[in-house]
Amino acid sequence: MTRLLLALICLLGASAEAAEPRPPHGRPAEGPEPRAGREPAPDPGGRHDRRDIEGGGASGADVRSIMELTREEKMLELEWRAGGCGIDDHKEFVKRLLALENQTQLMSLEVWGDTHEYTPYQRVYYYMRVPRAAYVTLFWIGPKLDVFVPFQNLRIPADRDVRIDPDSIVVPPLGREQWVAVATLEPLQLDCQVDEANHLGWLAKLDAIPHGVGRWEVRSKPTRSK
Repeated sequence: MTRLLLALICLLGASAEAAEPRPPHGRPAEGPEPRAGREPAPDPGGRHDRRDIEGGGASGADVRSIMELTREEKMLELEWRAGGCGIDDHKEFVKRLLALENQTQLMSLEVWGDTHEYTPYQRVYYYMRVPRAAYVTLFWIGPKLDVFVPFQNLRIPADRDVRIDPDSIVVPPLGREQWVAVATLEPLQLDCQVDEANHLGWLAKLDAIPHGVGRWEVRSKPTRSK
């Protein structure tokens, strides 16, 4: 009887071992791999994908190419039809305009024209570029230090060559013509029809905030030089 019981116990143990086989020592069971052994899933926003950029993987040539492509972006053309205004006999105001300089690296402004020489009644276009979006006001200072403001507080986008058409033409007196333009982060309203003290106050406000200054100089003559 005892032998029969032992035989039955051995038989049941063998059946259970056959029903739940254990993997050999040191080898995982067949089926899904344990979680700790998996390769990490790709992380599109993770540091692994950004390592080349952070480590300077892009060559200097690549960076230059990006900058050149940005610079060669199609020029933005803007029209200004709000009109301009003139300022006469404010000599101290003109003197301080001509003395304006950039005071901070936060702001800068490039200003240029399509020529250095104009003839009477020739149409004038203004070209500009700023490193960050800004409001630009331009002063055209004539040969007799009279001032014309073709546009003011015109918003210019960042890092884009812009051509501005304010429907301006060259009129006498002719001679040396100087452009002074200022760029500010917020509009700074200028009233042409006030006295010089108010215009000097406008310059004081400008001086108290970050601003960029751009210049261009031309000549107006009866006929264009050959």
